[in-house]
Amino acid sequence: MSKDRSTQPSVLPTQTGNKLPLAQGGYFMYSAQPLHILLFVLPALIVYELGTTGIIGGGGVSAKLEAQDMLVRFFNLFGVLGLHLPAIALVVILLVQHLLSKASWKIQPAVLLAMIAESAFLTVPLIVLGVLVEPLVPMMMSQPEIVSSPALNDTLQRIFLAIGAGLYEEMLFRLVLIALLHFIFVDALGFKHKTGIIIAVVLSSLAFAWHHNEVVSPTGINWRLAIFYTLAGAYFAMLFIARGFGIAVGAHLMYDLLVLVVMPWIQGQES
Repeated sequence: MSKDRSTQPSVLPTQTGNKLPLAQGGYFMYSAQPLHILLFVLPALIVYELGTTGIIGGGGVSAKLEAQDMLVRFFNLFGVLGLHLPAIALVVILLVQHLLSKASWKIQPAVLLAMIAESAFLTVPLIVLGVLVEPLVPMMMSQPEIVSSPALNDTLQRIFLAIGAGLYEEMLFRLVLIALLHFIFVDALGFKHKTGIIIAVVLSSLAFAWHHNEVVSPTGINWRLAIFYTLAGAYFAMLFIARGFGIAVGAHLMYDLLVLVVMPWIQGQES
C-alpha cells in the first residue's frame, strides 16, 4: 500500500474543512479556520472550567466527566499534572494551528453566529436517529459518562455536564483519537488517506459507543444503545472531518443541552 501524499489533506479537524469544494471561500472557509473554531468554543470552555472551580455555580461541578479524566490521565503519562490541562492544551493547539496556517487574524462575527445556527440545525439528525432506533434513546444519551456521582437533578449541574461532554468527548474521540488513528494507519502503516479516514471513523465510533457504560452491563450488551451510540459517534466523526472541530463540538453540546436541560424542563412544566 502506498501513501497518497499528493492529495492527502490534514486529518486535523480544524483544517479538513478548508479542503472541501464548498470551503474555498466565505462561511465554510472561515468556520473551519482554527481562529474561529477557538473563538466559537472558548465561551463554553471558560464557563465549564469556571464551573469546575466553583467560581460559577457556587460549589462547582459535582460530577467528573470520564472523557476529561482520560485526557488528564493522558497528560499525566508525560509527568504533566492539572485538571485544566485539557482546556489549556485545546487553546494552545488551535492557536498553533492558526499560526502554522498563516491565515488572517481578522475575526468575522457573522461567522460565529452562523456556526451557532448550523450547530443547532445539525442536532436534528441525532434526534431523528434516536427516535428511529428507540424512542427512549435520546434521553438515555443525555447522560454523559462520569467518574463521580453527580447531582443531575440540579439544572446548573446539567448545563455544566452538557457543555463538558460536548467539549471533551469531541476532543478525546475526534480531535485526539481520529488524528492518532490516521497517523497510525496512513503515516506509519502506509494506508491511503481515504482508507485511513474510514478506519479512523469506524474505530473511533466504536470506542465512543464502548465509552458509555450502559452499552455493556453484567446482563450483556444493549444492542439498541450500541447501535445508537456507534451511529452517533460516526455522525460526529463525519462532522469533525467535513466541517471541523468547532461544528462537531457545537452540535454535540447543543444536543446534550436539549436532552439534559430543555427536555427535562418541558417535562417538568407538563407534570
